[in-house]
Amino acid sequence: MDHVVCEMSRTERTYVDTLPEGAIAFDLMRWLRYSLCGSTAPPISDQLRRSMKDWGFDIHTVAQDQLPALCYHALMEHPEFRSINLSERKLWAYVQEVAARYRDNPFHSFRHAVDVTLACSFLVKMAQRTYANRAFTDAYAVVALLVGCVVHDTDHPGIMNGFLTATRHPLAIAYDDMSVLENHHISMALALLDLDELNFLSPLSLDRQQEMRAVMRNCVMATDITAHGPLLKEFETLGSSASNLHNEIITMQVFIKASDISNPARPLAVYQQWVGGVIEEFFTQGDRERDLGLKISMNCDRRTVKIPNSQVGFINFLVKPLFVQLCTYLPELRPIALAHVEKNLAHYQAAAAT
Repeated sequence: MDHVVCEMSRTERTYVDTLPEGAIAFDLMRWLRYSLCGSTAPPISDQLRRSMKDWGFDIHTVAQDQLPALCYHALMEHPEFRSINLSERKLWAYVQEVAARYRDNPFHSFRHAVDVTLACSFLVKMAQRTYANRAFTDAYAVVALLVGCVVHDTDHPGIMNGFLTATRHPLAIAYDDMSVLENHHISMALALLDLDELNFLSPLSLDRQQEMRAVMRNCVMATDITAHGPLLKEFETLGSSASNLHNEIITMQVFIKASDISNPARPLAVYQQWVGGVIEEFFTQGDRERDLGLKISMNCDRRTVKIPNSQVGFINFLVKPLFVQLCTYLPELRPIALAHVEKNLAHYQAAAAT
């Protein structure tokens, strides 16, 4: 078993039990630092506030230490976060703690989480604008979905489920090889929410809190790549009728899934930065698999994988079909996102042909 893969990436990281809803040893010194820094998020510039609402926003231009505040303010742009009477102080503390739980991976980092949150925020606002008072009217569900985006890759080790299963990692054993990382991400996020000083839902009834936790879990679990095909098929069967799609959990799952794989739907210059990160993670995993004598996973062999070909496959089999269907629900998205998908596909097809 390769224990190096899942070592804590920061010496200050607290140990988290691998079992579902496991106990978390809360870092008192970290909480004291939050207290000293104040109970409210620092402001962000007007320019950043405007830029973050743009589908083509390049989050790589934001300094690492600004990401938690950017994330918090992006959430608070949604009136639902104020209307349900949650604790804004605890939400800010929660965002900071979740940010600290993300590892410094080339791709699966807190930067990626914030990018996914911004993309999903964009989609939610578009749906609300397109269908007036007929879409995403449940404020509690909107909050749960967007917080689900923030936490969806919490403590990601930078390797995939297949590697954890093949090496019999404790997480794979704990979750019986089923959506290992996704179960870990949401269990860790919900365990943090059990801490009083981080439970921004504490002003709500226990029943309401349980409902929102369930929505968070359903959304995060939808990011498992093995759920992609069934999710898309179910979304297609609903059709483009607003009456069928509004406020359905399947729509929220499609929104977080589309946001999670939205890099090819962004301008090429933004997309390429993400390609470099994910390929670095893939190749690092492939190196470990080779060292351990394991079968090297798809797209992970640096000796044989051609990056343009990998992106052509990614777009054709995963990204484009989902965005084509999503645009039947949100036609306004077609010239904004699907146009980039087509351009980026053409770019990598040309590169693959050379």
